[in-house]
Amino acid sequence: MTVLLNVGKSALDHDAVGVAVHAVAPLLLIVTAETSLAYRKAIAGALAAREAAEKAERAERHRLAEQARQQEREERAAAAEAAARAERERREFDAAQVREQREHELRMWREQQAEQARRETAQRDESARREAAERSERARREQAASEREHRERLAAEQARAALLSAAPATERLPEDRAREIVQAAVAAGLPQRTAAELTGWSTGWIATRYQELRTTTPKTLALAGAGSEETS
Repeated sequence: MTVLLNVGKSALDHDAVGVAVHAVAPLLLIVTAETSLAYRKAIAGALAAREAAEKAERAERHRLAEQARQQEREERAAAAEAAARAERERREFDAAQVREQREHELRMWREQQAEQARRETAQRDESARREAAERSERARREQAASEREHRERLAAEQARAALLSAAPATERLPEDRAREIVQAAVAAGLPQRTAAELTGWSTGWIATRYQELRTTTPKTLALAGAGSEETS
């Protein structure tokens, strides 16, 4: 419209030069306006693109930062899990070691108890064998002593019987023989008169010998009688 107003009169006058001259300024304004608008659009587009790029860059940085934080959290969680697993494995290993040690100690204690029981059983068996052997030996000795005593008593009785079965002495017997008869008479409980008759010794001497022999035990008298029998 501005161009038409500027060149309208020149165009009506068929003035080409005037048209050209008057058309220059409006055209420059138009061109300048159009160019300015294009520039503004280009600048606006560049600013929008730059803003979008910055926004995208910020979003990318935020994403990368969040990703880094997430990775860091995952790494910390993995490290914590690894540490917890290592600690759990260590505790399990320690518990296994303690359990094995206790089982070993229990096994050793049981073996010691079994060995002690075997030793005690062997000792009891040995003690029982010794006691049985001692009882057997004691019984054998007692039996032997009883048999010996029986033989001695029998021999003493036989010796006394032999001494006391003799006829009354017609004369005084030798003193040793007379003493043997007196011992036999005392052991047999014969009166002093009988001993005097068997030995031919006086009743006074016989009484003295009886008095001496009252402190002698019957066993000693018996043995004395047995000895006198052997000597005779």
